[in-house]
Amino acid sequence: MRGLFLFAMILFSTSLMAQKVVLEGYVFEENNRGYLNEARITILNSSKAIKGETVTNMEGFFTIELDAGDDYIVRAQKNLFFKKEATVSTKGKAAGAKVYTKLELKRQPGYLFDVTLAETKWGDELGGKEALTGALIEIYNNTTNEEVMVLDEHPKPGFSYTFEQGNHYTVMIRKKGYLTKRLEAKVNVEGCILCFEGLSNVQREISDVMTEGLQMGTLVANIELEKVQLNKSVRIENIYYDYNKWDIRPEAAVELDKVVALLKDNPDIILELGSHTDSRGRDSYNQELSEKRAKAAVDYILAEGNISSERLSAKGYGESNLVNRCANGVECSEKQHQLNRRTELKIVGYVEGKEDEAFKSLRNIIYDENVEKIISGQVETEVVQVTGDQLPPEILADIKRQEERRRKEWEAEQKANGTTT
Repeated sequence: MRGLFLFAMILFSTSLMAQKVVLEGYVFEENNRGYLNEARITILNSSKAIKGETVTNMEGFFTIELDAGDDYIVRAQKNLFFKKEATVSTKGKAAGAKVYTKLELKRQPGYLFDVTLAETKWGDELGGKEALTGALIEIYNNTTNEEVMVLDEHPKPGFSYTFEQGNHYTVMIRKKGYLTKRLEAKVNVEGCILCFEGLSNVQREISDVMTEGLQMGTLVANIELEKVQLNKSVRIENIYYDYNKWDIRPEAAVELDKVVALLKDNPDIILELGSHTDSRGRDSYNQELSEKRAKAAVDYILAEGNISSERLSAKGYGESNLVNRCANGVECSEKQHQLNRRTELKIVGYVEGKEDEAFKSLRNIIYDENVEKIISGQVETEVVQVTGDQLPPEILADIKRQEERRRKEWEAEQKANGTTT
């Protein structure tokens, strides 16, 4: 009789454990900001053993079968959110019954960067913007030294990514026939709560919805890619010169550094820097002065940016292209005259065989830039103090190749100038 009783208990227990109850639930962001897709759901029983795993769909919904007769912990996790747990019970539930739960996830400190890409042609001051698709979009985390996003020929005009606190990111957007757009984003790094470089021309279009304390929020930006147009002049802002001089002023150096970046980010373009004077003085003298100013700007770029001389030319226009009425004999203020003492940028051609380099991965671009900094000494003291024996072999090889390339370029220039010994 006792054996029969034990057998009956085993059958009852087995039957109970075989009963399944359906758990359904939703995962959403706090303050009803929307359901969360691809949140990972882990089910643990009362003994903290994992009993099942699943993920949410586009509507934040998930479902999973659980054994009847137990208490469970439902854990929801998603990148950039704090995990959340809830408890459910299947005790007293019949087979096929349903239990429900909802989990509200709180976003970790950081900023959601929501971007729409558009095309704007040079000189189109009225806008004429069109949504842009098919771009190569890359984001690199300089703090952790890793690619965090690569969208090749992205079929949509928009993308989003969450910048986490304590990180420096580089964002690069490229499309054939357009100038490369490069952004630097620092989130709670080097005294920046949120700092962007490369968004000055669309800063007015960025809106932010921040939480108290600026710990997190959403930034919406319309980023414009400029279509390449040959022989279209574009003024470089703040490239002005003192009267009768051609020295590069400090504010001009800042702007010329941007031209260096433009050439590096677009290794297949050839530029002309054109310099203009005001109308005061003899025409012939102004022509000579403008040529000196254009050459000074080009020399600065070549020296500071390590740019090949074949990609940059200088041209002086004298007083032939004034931007206002201040011609010979017209009385104007110093401020009005200074507007004519300007430098303009023009794309005049392309370097053959540079297409692959123009679309080199952002990871490799940043790696090469770091090697360049080691060579030039533009690194922090602790990095400079690293000895050659401590550097990885691949970095040493790159350094040697760069040094050899520079030596050959120097010899070629010396030979071209007739100054070889």
